[in-house]
Amino acid sequence: MNRNRKIGWISIIASTALMTGCAAGSGSMPIDPPQAVPTGGQLRTGSTSGIADAQNAFKATLYVRDGDGYTVPLGVRLPYETPNFAQRTLEYMVKGGPVEELLPEGFTAVLPEGTQVVSMDINTATKTATIDFNKAFTNYEENEERQILEAITWAMTSFDSIEYVQLWVEGKALKEMPVAGTPLDHPLSRKFGINVERASGVEFSRATPVTLYFLNQTADNFTYYVPVTRLVHLTNDVAAATIAELVKGPLDSSKLDAVFLPPDGEVSNTVALNGDQVHVDFDADLLGAAEKLPAEAIQAAVLSLTDLTAAAQVVITVGGETTVIGTDDQNYGAAPVLRPKVINELEL
Repeated sequence: MNRNRKIGWISIIASTALMTGCAAGSGSMPIDPPQAVPTGGQLRTGSTSGIADAQNAFKATLYVRDGDGYTVPLGVRLPYETPNFAQRTLEYMVKGGPVEELLPEGFTAVLPEGTQVVSMDINTATKTATIDFNKAFTNYEENEERQILEAITWAMTSFDSIEYVQLWVEGKALKEMPVAGTPLDHPLSRKFGINVERASGVEFSRATPVTLYFLNQTADNFTYYVPVTRLVHLTNDVAAATIAELVKGPLDSSKLDAVFLPPDGEVSNTVALNGDQVHVDFDADLLGAAEKLPAEAIQAAVLSLTDLTAAAQVVITVGGETTVIGTDDQNYGAAPVLRPKVINELEL
């Protein structure tokens, strides 16, 4: 795909609902697209109590493989058949399982066919999920190993109660993965990365990972966000590095599309992290011809900043101005923007 493709015409079929945080007592108002949500603050995909609806289904985030080989989150509604939403989510990530009927064209499940979750224990004190798989989990090709680990780790850490993942097979802890030998000496977390890439000139031993969200699209016009962990030059300011890399866009070797229109020259953005809130002041040169900021870029910025920082809310200004009109004609500067509860939600 062409990374310089104009993004104004892109229709995000997969709903990624950003919510503005309102004052105490006034609840949360969704921005893109409107949908009913409970009042009282942020909702994140897969809270420990689950998000069930009247149709006896709950919202889950599955991590699957797209047609270009990227590990991608998809928001789906799964049958409410057990209170263990995390285990149910994994069961729908298995090749040959019921997930096959839900996936867009070109997408495939990641976990080996026949994989079953024998048991799952979540230690709420350490936020660690210990998952015991059956023997079928070990039946995969060497080049699939990292993607399997990415999919499990990111799907499980989509739940508020889980930050770390430990893997077992048939009652025994894995010290390394059985095919390519990826070490499992420590519990997995999102620091493991997803769709990992390295910026030019960066040494692995002196690198900082940032997670960026770019766009991809299927042949039948299903457009969705793809998370990419990019290794950049060592820095203590992860939030600033995240925005700088997001504005730069995908690497030349990437098949993904940029979320910002290419600026005419150098831009100066300022980013300040304060507790669970991060303030981003975008350079006015990033505005389009209509003096609007791409809505896709705003969503990507919120997703990127809330992945590897402590931020739960993003305050957005442009050139110091609090009126920030997106290409969807919403004012994103009116209140802090919260991370969406579902990414790339499928309309089934």
